[in-house]
Parts: sequence; structure tokens; C-alpha cells
Amino acid sequence: MSQPGAATLKLEDQRLHWKESSAGNTVQVPVETFLAHYTNLLHSQRDTDDLVSHIEEGLKAKPKTSNGEAKPRTLNRLGWAATNFIGPHEDTVFKGLEGIAEEIHSHCETWNKTKQHPKLQQRTTRLICQPNHTTASEVRGGSMKTDARFILNEIVSDENVPTSAAVAPAEFKTRMNPKNQIDNESKIIGADRLMRFWYFSRSHIAVSAQFDYHANPRLFIRFVIFMTFASLEDLGYDPTVERVRVGDSKKIQYRFTIGDKVYQTTGIIYELNLDLVTRATRVWSVVELDSNYLAIGTPKVLKDVWLYFDTTPESDIYNAIFGALRQLDEDGSVPENERPPPLQSGSSLEQDAKNYFMTIVSDSVVMINGQPDEAQEPPAGYVEFFYTEEEDKFAMEAALEGTQRGDVDGNTPTLKRADGEAYPHKKRTHRRIVFAELCHTLYRVSTYAAFTKGLAQLVYGLEYMRLAGFVHRDISPGNCLIFEGQTKISDLEYARQYAAPGHGAAPLTGTPGFMAVEYQMQKHEFMPKAPAPWFRFNFLHDLESVIWIYLWFLLETLPESFTPSEIDQHRIPILILRHRLFDGSLKASAERLNFVLNCATPVWCGYNDVTSVLTAVFGADSKITKALQSFECLAGCYKDVESSKPLLTESPHTRHWDRKVFLHEYYQYIHLYFMDAHDHITDTTEKALPIRYTDQERQHRAQQAAGPSKTGANKRPRTGTGRDSEAYVPPVREDEDDDDDDAEEEEEERAASPTEESQDRKTKRKRAVRKK
Repeated sequence: MSQPGAATLKLEDQRLHWKESSAGNTVQVPVETFLAHYTNLLHSQRDTDDLVSHIEEGLKAKPKTSNGEAKPRTLNRLGWAATNFIGPHEDTVFKGLEGIAEEIHSHCETWNKTKQHPKLQQRTTRLICQPNHTTASEVRGGSMKTDARFILNEIVSDENVPTSAAVAPAEFKTRMNPKNQIDNESKIIGADRLMRFWYFSRSHIAVSAQFDYHANPRLFIRFVIFMTFASLEDLGYDPTVERVRVGDSKKIQYRFTIGDKVYQTTGIIYELNLDLVTRATRVWSVVELDSNYLAIGTPKVLKDVWLYFDTTPESDIYNAIFGALRQLDEDGSVPENERPPPLQSGSSLEQDAKNYFMTIVSDSVVMINGQPDEAQEPPAGYVEFFYTEEEDKFAMEAALEGTQRGDVDGNTPTLKRADGEAYPHKKRTHRRIVFAELCHTLYRVSTYAAFTKGLAQLVYGLEYMRLAGFVHRDISPGNCLIFEGQTKISDLEYARQYAAPGHGAAPLTGTPGFMAVEYQMQKHEFMPKAPAPWFRFNFLHDLESVIWIYLWFLLETLPESFTPSEIDQHRIPILILRHRLFDGSLKASAERLNFVLNCATPVWCGYNDVTSVLTAVFGADSKITKALQSFECLAGCYKDVESSKPLLTESPHTRHWDRKVFLHEYYQYIHLYFMDAHDHITDTTEKALPIRYTDQERQHRAQQAAGPSKTGANKRPRTGTGRDSEAYVPPVREDEDDDDDDAEEEEEERAASPTEESQDRKTKRKRAVRKK
């Protein structure tokens, strides 16, 4: 079963998503501030001014040919002579920029012959203008077609430039109008006489104010200098990652250097988020390599993530949880009847709890040239940038018409000052965590028996967190992993000590469909009187997430044994319920709120709708449906806790209920509902078929019943996400073989490690694909 939203988006849909997700994360700064903050190559304003003046004088001088004839000036009183954007063909119109960039580079070298500045010793990139050329990507969906791009200088040919060597794209328009403005903002951006610079990081997106680069050539010169001579690290390449090819396979894998160890990926586990400003979590299956780049040890998991700089490292939280359990063991303060049943006779709390968590091998900050890899905050004085919408066309057209040549700011009326609290654009730190166990998420569990058992174990894992005094705050199928039949809890970066000050009023974290409704509402809804003016995330909220995961699973699937007519009978009612209860809103809908508040009330139709639909699917006596009574049980637990008196503190934001009121029995009850459902499943191999794929699966089963197809049309449907790398290795140009693409994508999760799969097996598999 795939993760929600994992299907690959079309290019235009991706652009729309990127633009929408960037709203609120994009800031605008004056162009001088942009250059000083993001492109300060020489680290000396005096040297920068001297170099730019030298280049400007050289561009304004009258050059001569080898036979002494005068040539037109590159830079005259009207601006850049080579960029008169008039003509029907973009290739010809924009080509002049290449010559300008080359002249700037030539004058830089002349200046540096006497200055010997270390930052100007080696050229990194060059500018090419190819509006009608597409980059050559080695992964599906990674090609791009831009008017111009800075490419790595080591790329000799301008033909078939690999996407991994395209450092920075540029978009131009021969004439600016509202339609072109919107198009440019979707592609990232420069146009007509007006130009902007853009900067992208995991903490924010920055855009310079528009400026007329004919009237202000020095600004453009400074930008070209930076792009030409900046180091690979300053341009965004990660030297701790190396792209490699495994054997003769076309699949690219990655080698990560972490301290004194090297890990190589064997497949992608998680890569879902399309947003630019985000944690950008990527999870791979990896193997450790020895000095000869041969695999050693067991497969592991590597997580690459950008966390806020003040986030407690996951390993610190892990150690704090087990330190607290170790202390309870030493104190002997937890009786046997107030803890989950020991997995082994006589085992301690700490020993048992470790079965429910991933084992962290290493957790470290990514270091680039001895410095932490960080996404910094924007410079002071920024304003929030708002992307042009279709309805803004007329206002923008008037603003563009009123913009005079030489108006450096060129701000449109759609800007307003940022609210520091609402848009903090906080600094992020790049971290990598290696885990000892190669697991799969609950999203990948496909049988009812395995899913119910996994949730039952998850409940006990959360109880160990309660005993240690921690709440998780981000329980979802992606954070609950299965390793050799045992559920393990991961992603502890949002976990907090329950009684610690501050986290009650912290921003919401997690997947909306699996959040507790009180958490979504930021109110304690079960208090006997009106909800309190304070809120504190507590242990029951994690438990509620577990039950929402169970309901999601039941509304996401149907038994694989169902006939097409049975599928048609149940599919629409289930989809309607799923839409009502899992609408993706960050704030709890009335449906979700009432579902939890009134599930014990027989007359409430929402809960009855769910039970009646699922009863029709699984039968009146099915324990699978009866496990939903865990919602009613949880509602009773909420009432018990919230009817007790909270601990009074000086600040309302630090108020909470004593940990003692959260009883072991609460976890026992919920655990028993899931185990009861598991124990009464007669066919433990019964698969849960995702509803969204039932049409394809039905066709697949019908074709299987009719016999094998020689065309390959009976292959099972699949989904995937496009991916590319921030690391660069000079590409190996190979002929594309479309026949192999599908086979290699289907092999994605079991990509061979460096020591696996002989040449003979690979050859046989490729031949089989070609036969299809």
C-alpha cells in the first residue's frame, strides 16, 4: 500500500505545487542586500568595488579586432548592446548573454593577474543560452528546459548537458506582460529590461527586488562574477555525497561519507515531500562499505533531514527515554502489573523498551569543509513576497507600465512587511541518522493480521514512552516500522517530555489525518466544564493517533478476495466516509470532532455510518469492526483524565495533568482491541487491497485468470516518485534503453548491493523484459 500522494505529478502540476507551497516561505530583499548576503564572493567590499569597476571600464572600452578594426562596445550609454531583445527566435535573441558572461570572466582574469585573489583562481561555471534545449537527466522527470543556465565548466559540450551539471537556471522574456510574469514565476525568473535574482534553501526562498540591468549593469556583473567563480559548495553541491553506478546497471546509487564510515544506498524508502522549504526528509536502505568499497555487515537505514537549528537531536531524545527507564529500573518504582508484559522473563524496562524502537548507529550534523551544513535565516529588513495570481493581472500590468527605466526597486503593490512570528524562516541544520534495522513502514503492510498486530505492539511502545515521561507527537504509518515482525517507533525529533514547559502551545506537527482532534483544536474538549484556556499535548493524544491509523487502513482497503461485484457494492460508501473523516485539514473538521466526542452516543450518525459500512464489509460479528470500539474506550479515558484536577502552575501554558492519572489500563484496553481483532482473523494471509487501485487490480486478476499475456499488460500497477541528486559526478553518457526502464523501476526497492547479483542474473532479467 502506497503513501498518500506518492504518485508522480505532471510538470505543470509540480510547478503549481511548488509555487503554492512557496507562498509564505519567500522573502524579498533589496538587490544590494541580496548580493551582499548571498553572493559575497570576495568578502571585501573594497575588492568587490575595485573588480567591478575594472570590468565595467573594460566593457565600455572600444575593442578592436586582430586587424585593428573597431568593434562595438559591449556596454554603452543605453546598456548592454548584445542583449537587444528583439527578434522572432529566442536562441538568437538571448545568445548575446553568453558573450557578456565570457567578457566578464576575461576581465576578471586580467584583474587577478596582479591581485592574485584566492577566490578567483579557478573557474567553476559558464553561462549557456539554449531556450530550445532540454537537459539530459539520468532519472525520470529530472530534465528541464530553461532559456539559460550556468553549467559546470568541466562540461565540454553544450549538447546534452546533464541536469546534475546545471547549476542555476534562468528564464527570460522578450516582452514583459502579465501572462509572461506568471509564467516566469513558475519557472524562475528574469525578463525584458527588468531582472531578479533568486536564492533557494531549506529555510527560505529569497528574491531580490526588480532592477533594470541595463541602467544598473554593476549589479548584473557582481552576480555573474559569483556564479562564475563560486565553489561547488557555495553553489549548493554536497561533497559528502557521491553518485555511483552499481555494476553495469544504469541505476544510480549514492555513497555517503559520515565520519570515518562510507554507506552506499541500495534503494529509496521514503521521498514524498515536493516542497522546497521543508525538512526534506529522505530515507534510504544502505550498506556499509569497507576500504575496497565492498559491502560489510547487515543492511541499514540512512535518514537525511533538515531540522530547525534548535530541534533536539533524535539520538539525544532516544538516550533520554532510555535513561529515564533505566532510572525506573534502578528505583524499582514500576510494578509488574503496571507495565507492558515483558518480552523475556526477568527483563528490565529498558531492555524490553528497546525492542519497540529503532537502534541509532550514528546521528550527526553534516559537515562541509569543517563547518556545519546550515540553511541560514534571511537578512534583516526583508518583506514577504507574494506570487502573482491570475486575478492580479490588471493591477500588475498597470504597475509594469508605470515602472521607469532605472527604477531599481520596481516593487509591485502585492508586497507587505513580514510578521516575524508568523514567518520566522528559522535556520535549519542538515543531519544524517543511521539506524541498525532495515524496516518497512505500516504503509507497506498488506494483510489485516499483520496490521492489527503491528498496532497492538505500537500501543505498548507508546506506553514505554509514557513510563519515561515522553510524548511522541507525530504518530503516523510512516513513523511506525516493522522489523522481523516487531513494531518499532521512529522519528523522535518531535518527541518531548510531557511535563516540559512550552510544547503545549508549539506549532502543530504530524500528518493531519492521524492527529488527535484535541491537538488539532488546541482544546481539551472532554473537560466537565468549558474547555480550559490552556492546552497540553498528552499521552492519550498519541494513543488516539493509533486508532485513527486503524480507521484509515479500514477505509483505504478492501479484502483482496472480494469479487468485482462486492468491490462495486462497498467502494463508494467507503470512499465517502474516508473523505468525511480524512479531508487533510490541519484543523479538525466537525466530522472528526464529533466522531471522537460522540462515538459513545448511539444516536450520532457519523459513528454509526462507519460501523454499519464496515459491518457490511466484514460481517456483523467481525472483531475487525469491533476494534473500532477503541474510540469509545478512548473517549472514556479522556473523560477520566480531564475530570481530574490539573496541576496548578504560575503560567497557564505550563499546566498539565499529573502523569499518574494516565493509567496502564488505558493502554491495556486499546492493545486488547487490536489483539482481539488479530486473533479472530481466520485467514492470516488475507491481503488488504488499496481501494484506489481496485480497477487496475481487478483487470490484473481477470487477465491472470485468462492466462499470461505476452504483451506485459498484466503487470501490477505501481506508483513512484521522481528523484534527483544534489551531488555531482561527471555523467557517463549511455544510450537510453526504454525497454529496461519499467523493469528497473519495479526492482527499485530491491536494488542490488555492491556485492550482489551476478552479471548472468542481470542479463537474464533484461532478456525477460525485452521478451515482454
